[in-house]
Amino acid sequence: MFRNMTRVFLTVLLLVPMTARAEGLRDFSGTWEMRLGTRVMFVLRLTQEGGKLHGIWDRPLKYSGINGVYANMRGGVRHDVVAQVRLTEGVLSFKVQNAGDPKDEDQFRMRVDGDYASVTFDDQTSVSDPLRFERVKTEATVSSDWELNRLYTADDSEVSNAEMKAIFEEDQRVRHNAKTDWKVVNKTDAERREETRKLLTAGALHNGKDYEEAAFVFQHGSQPEDYLLAHTLAMVAVSKGDATAIWIAAATLDRYLEKVGQKQVFGTQYSSNAQHVWTQEPYNHNLISDALRLQLGVPSQAVQAEQLKIYQRQQ
Repeated sequence: MFRNMTRVFLTVLLLVPMTARAEGLRDFSGTWEMRLGTRVMFVLRLTQEGGKLHGIWDRPLKYSGINGVYANMRGGVRHDVVAQVRLTEGVLSFKVQNAGDPKDEDQFRMRVDGDYASVTFDDQTSVSDPLRFERVKTEATVSSDWELNRLYTADDSEVSNAEMKAIFEEDQRVRHNAKTDWKVVNKTDAERREETRKLLTAGALHNGKDYEEAAFVFQHGSQPEDYLLAHTLAMVAVSKGDATAIWIAAATLDRYLEKVGQKQVFGTQYSSNAQHVWTQEPYNHNLISDALRLQLGVPSQAVQAEQLKIYQRQQ
């Protein structure tokens, strides 16, 4: 049901017999939030009354999600929740039914560690990362200020990384000097890639601008893996709402193809061949139409041809 993100839930009671297990229910009682950055995606409220738990799960009415990323949250808030519950060896299992179709169900398992909890699908056929919840002491509501067509993750942030910005600005500055010493630039490029890689490993990049800047740094690499990583970073930038990063996504793929001896497909790469003649070759002119280039921020082939003439006149 959570895999089909448009399904509907209703609040019901979580019932547990009045036994010694009721003592363990206290660990699960409270208000739990699952956040994507600063925004609240899910709110799970569990209230104990003797040997019973009352449960409510709030979520956006409509959204899309896969493998820990979410998008297209809209339509207000829906009150979700559960039909059955079982507490076994510290694990709370509950079944969620679609109110419009009671036969449409999903089974979940919840584990608590202090004020943190993980909720996973109880699915024997597949494995997925748990949903991470935190218990909060104040009233919680699902956020409403989502941006459409943007992917959100648990470590989402609106704040650009200042260190990444400084690395990017230096990457650009050295390329706009009147007298560029490319031996020096190549050495410092490698240093900037290493600094950026450390930020990536530390999970220090968050928003689209961070990832777009990182893509430019690796676009100035020297190995096919640098350009393939740059392409990946550009894809993340676009997914996080930085739509103009679509151009660097195209350019990085062209450069990767060029480096591995394949034809570029967008025509973003111009180079001087062995005869010191500017060219875009090898270039597959037929795969990507001009209409599709327009969607990628890539000039038409006619404009590219005129640009090539300018380079040839200047050589």
